[in-house]
Amino acid sequence: GTNDEFAIGYYGQADLPFLGQAAQQWTTFSRWFPPILAPTYPNRIYQHAGQTDRIGSTRTISKLPTIWDRLAAAGLKGRYYFTDLPFLAFWGTKHLSIGRPTSTFFAACKAGRLPHVSFVEPRFTDEASGTSGDDHPHGDLRTGEAFMARVYRAVTHSPAWPRTALIFTFDEWGGFFDHVPPPPGPIPAADAAAGNADGLRGFRVPTVLVSPYARRGHISTRVYDHTSILRMIESRWSLPPLSVRDRQANDPADELIKTPTLTTPSIAVPPAPAVHACEPAPAAPAPAPAPAASRRDEWAVLHDLADRTGWLR
Repeated sequence: GTNDEFAIGYYGQADLPFLGQAAQQWTTFSRWFPPILAPTYPNRIYQHAGQTDRIGSTRTISKLPTIWDRLAAAGLKGRYYFTDLPFLAFWGTKHLSIGRPTSTFFAACKAGRLPHVSFVEPRFTDEASGTSGDDHPHGDLRTGEAFMARVYRAVTHSPAWPRTALIFTFDEWGGFFDHVPPPPGPIPAADAAAGNADGLRGFRVPTVLVSPYARRGHISTRVYDHTSILRMIESRWSLPPLSVRDRQANDPADELIKTPTLTTPSIAVPPAPAVHACEPAPAAPAPAPAPAASRRDEWAVLHDLADRTGWLR
């Protein structure tokens, strides 16, 4: 059936024990958009490559250069930390050497041994049962909030904290309503070849910037998208851009100030609730199966790909 009421619903500040406090304490953004008006896979490819070679949820291996290539070429260390499913498996075995379980991220924070760039993923699987950790419907937001709070505490209590910037964001908007029309961006060559004809970004997603150099209680109104994070990394270490999108993107470092404040607000968040699957819905006539390329079996596809390329062994 339809989900109109669900799509236009929202959570209040009291429902979000981490973001409800972090957005008040740190720098947040009123115009942060996913890079493309498309589903999960294209937006996640954009997070690493500054462009996409698909506009749907296809399982082909990507040949696009990534920010991890740029870091390696410059002799800089990057790490991709994943909880259950590694999205970098869409590059096959290319980035296998930088993959680590999320548990090692927390250990690196504690030891003050974070790499130059870290990318940290929550638990993705079992969204339909409500037991995932990525805030995707029908996941329990308390699980995602607890995960973000744990990352926040680990980074802000790390010996590396004085020289760290931490950005919380979401790959895409998950089909929810927004009243702000997404603006277009320049279209990279790979996008055009894949069929992106209008360059529209996706609807806004929550984003918070945490750093000793971040403005406290600040709301930025500049236009950003996920390629802005790539631009920030590239600017910091003088790396060449990956596409026209990150080359022209606004740099979140422009939101930082020169004088750091090392003290951090404590954000108390309850532990994640015990995992219980949602009760199944009453039986209904089965709809006609969707074409394989459009079925929402994204994480099953990724699991198969990650297993075949050695990420889960």
